[in-house]
Amino acid sequence: MNAKSVQTAKSAFRGYYFNAKAVVDTLGKIEQREFGYMQFGQAGMVRHLSFRATGELTAALVREVPSDVYCSNAYYRFPTAPMQEKQWLGADLIFDIDGKDLELPCIPSHSYAVCAGCGHASAPAPEKEKSKEYSCLSCGSKKIERVSIPCGKCIEGSKKEVRLLMEFLTGDLGIQKENINIYFSGNNGFHVHIVDDSYVPLDSSARSDLAGYISGTGLMAESVGVRKGKAENPASIKFPASGLAYGWRSRIAGKLKIDSSSVIKLKNIVEQKGGYAAFKAELDTMAREMGVRIDPQVTTDVHRVFRMPGTLNSKSGLGKVRCDDLDSFDPFVDACMLGDGKVSVKIKTPVKLKLKNKSYNISKESAELPSHVAVYLICKGLAEAI
Repeated sequence: MNAKSVQTAKSAFRGYYFNAKAVVDTLGKIEQREFGYMQFGQAGMVRHLSFRATGELTAALVREVPSDVYCSNAYYRFPTAPMQEKQWLGADLIFDIDGKDLELPCIPSHSYAVCAGCGHASAPAPEKEKSKEYSCLSCGSKKIERVSIPCGKCIEGSKKEVRLLMEFLTGDLGIQKENINIYFSGNNGFHVHIVDDSYVPLDSSARSDLAGYISGTGLMAESVGVRKGKAENPASIKFPASGLAYGWRSRIAGKLKIDSSSVIKLKNIVEQKGGYAAFKAELDTMAREMGVRIDPQVTTDVHRVFRMPGTLNSKSGLGKVRCDDLDSFDPFVDACMLGDGKVSVKIKTPVKLKLKNKSYNISKESAELPSHVAVYLICKGLAEAI
C-alpha cells in the first residue's frame, strides 16, 4: 500500500475497533493465551503478548490499530515468555477450510495478478492465456500474487466442506453441535473451533490422526474387509466383526454398494481392480475425494496463533465473524463491518464485486466509493487511495 492507502485503511479499522459494538469475541481463559498482531505497512508480527480481560485487549486494538490480530489456540502458564519457557497447558482443536485450496473451476475467472514489485494489477486472463508465464505489463517482473475476489460459488464450495466436516465431527466423533463454533475467516474460508475440554490435552500426533481420519488419508483396505492374500490368491475378503455400518466403513460400503453379506461382490470388485495393491490405490483416491479438504498443518500445530474472532482481515477488510446459521450466512453482508463514508480511489484494473447487497462494475480509472468497498479493493491490491 502507498502511504495514503495505509492511512485510509488504518482509519477505517480504527473506526471499527473504536465502536463500542465492535467488541472481539470473548475467549475462554484469555489470560493464558498468547496474542500477536501485525501493523499496516510493516513486516513481521509483534508476538508474545498477554491480556487479562477482553476490555484490555479491545483498548489495545483501538490504541495500536493493527492490520491483523492473532491469538493462540494454546493455553500457557506464562504466555509472554519465549516459546520454550511458556509451559504448554493444552490447546483448542481448530480446523481451517480455505477456499483457495478447493481448486474450484470458477477461481481463474475472478483472480487478478498483482505485481510484487510495482503493485501493477492485471484483470483475469482469458482462458487461452492462463497457461502462459506472467510478466508485469508495467515493470516486467515475473513475481506476482494471485488475488481473488471470491464469488458465490466459492463461498458455497467452502460451506459444502464445512457441512461435511460437521458430519464427521458430530456423527463420527460424537461432538455435540453446541460445542462447535463456525467462523468466516474474513477472506475466503472458514475456521471451525471445537469448544470441548476433552480435546484440549491432545498432542500434535493425536491431532494428526484426527486430521488424517477427517481428510480420508491412510485408510486401510482391511478396515472394509479386503486383506492381502497369498501369491496365488492376491486378496481375500473378511469383513470386520463390527460390520460396515459406521464411519468410513459405511461411507466406502455405500460407495461400492456392498454390505456385510457382499463377500463375493467385493471379491469381484477387488479382482476387477487388479488385486489388493490396485484396490488399495483406488481406495486411497476414493477416500480423499470423500474426505474433508482441511489444512492438516493448522489442526496439528499446538502452538499456532489464529486470527482473532471479531477482528478484521487485512486481505479484505472483512471481519472474522461467527456463523450461527451457515446456510443463510453471506460474508459480503454479514462480515462487511466497515462504514459507508466516501473514499476516492485510483482503480488499478477493471473490477467486479458485490458488498452489502450492492453490485459494483468499475471500469474507470478513479472512483468515489463507500469506505467498505474502497478498503476492500485497497486490501486486495486492486486500488489505491487518492
